[in-house]
Amino acid sequence: MNGFKHILVVSAAMMFFTACGYRAALHQSYIPEVTTPYNGVRPEYQQLAALLQKDTGMEPTTGNALTLITDGAQKLDLTLKEIQLAKESIYIEYYRFCTDSAGTIIKDLLRQKAREGLDVRVMIDRSADKIQDLKELRGMKADGVKFYEFYKPKFLLDYIVPAGGTHRDHRKMLIVDGKNVYMGGRNIQDKYFVSWRDADVCITGPAVDHMARVYTENMLRVNPDAEPLMESAAQNCIEEGGATVQIVPESPIDKTLAIRNCFEWAISNAKQYFWVYSPYTPPPRTTINALKEAAQRGVDVRWIIPGVNDVIFEKWMGESLYKELLEAGVRIFEYQNNILHTKQFMTDDYLTAIGSANMDNLSFFLNYEVEAVIYDETFTRHAKEVFLNDIRDHCIEVTLDQVRKWNFLRQFRNGFIRVVAGPLA
Repeated sequence: MNGFKHILVVSAAMMFFTACGYRAALHQSYIPEVTTPYNGVRPEYQQLAALLQKDTGMEPTTGNALTLITDGAQKLDLTLKEIQLAKESIYIEYYRFCTDSAGTIIKDLLRQKAREGLDVRVMIDRSADKIQDLKELRGMKADGVKFYEFYKPKFLLDYIVPAGGTHRDHRKMLIVDGKNVYMGGRNIQDKYFVSWRDADVCITGPAVDHMARVYTENMLRVNPDAEPLMESAAQNCIEEGGATVQIVPESPIDKTLAIRNCFEWAISNAKQYFWVYSPYTPPPRTTINALKEAAQRGVDVRWIIPGVNDVIFEKWMGESLYKELLEAGVRIFEYQNNILHTKQFMTDDYLTAIGSANMDNLSFFLNYEVEAVIYDETFTRHAKEVFLNDIRDHCIEVTLDQVRKWNFLRQFRNGFIRVVAGPLA
């Protein structure tokens, strides 16, 4: 049933893109001139920082401490410790918050902290959570937790009218005491902590202020009368020599396409390599073309994609892209054993983006998303090492010869799903 709903969503999205003309390429004339250089950003990336500030109103911040988290058990342990040690505030925004084993532990801790007098707020996307989960989460309000439900689904209309039905709050973040933020691809559900391969980043420093602004944006959409968040302490957590981070939110309402622009600028300006994890497809045609053009000019372009996808139609749509990408020189690796859910790219030992956005149409055009764009050699080199380890230990490379030998039925199935469920141009 979930797969059927997904295909309806993407099909409706295809019609929406066509009607709204969202698929125009990122044009050079749109990129603003850099009048005042940004601190902590290399000269060749100043243009990107200016573009993203134009799109979002958020400038890069320096002095941030970063930790990349790829192990699910570690993420759960850190989440529980952060909540337990919180002194003033806990702000949570997740697409999915399941009250299974991990979710129940987190829920009970949040209730305890609210009873202790902390400002505890939880925001979820109502369409992604089961009725029983919603009932249990709503019960937190009795203990003083401020609980916000983003978007009220409407039966059937939810999946055939994109303007109302596919604007999902796909963001994932935990902000504690205005000092630390955890953001990335994981929802609150056992599988994200036990078996799925995902990635988050912990940020301590000035960028947390910007994440609080992003949180407030959707909180006020749900409840315009909500009280302001507690004052942030992030400016007191500046790390000498820390990383430069630019928070990049995406909203289908403002139509600036900030995250799409970030991806396409990074691909088009890569000199050595552009490596990406993205579990869901298809990207817009402009992004596909950018990947192909980068590979054809000699950039090492690699994409890790799930070998087994939790949404089967996504697997077939992904396969429909393989031939043209491989022919252009893009290398494709299928992640084995567990489900890959990571959303991250890195390029040229300096730039990394990690967050909630897939490299696909729903994330670029219709969902509420957020990315941390990181201008830092040390962090990107570490992310690069993790990527190479994943290729070595968990991936099988797909070759053009293999794809050409696929039987007619497989090729027809993939092409058919691409036509029905994903935009072709």
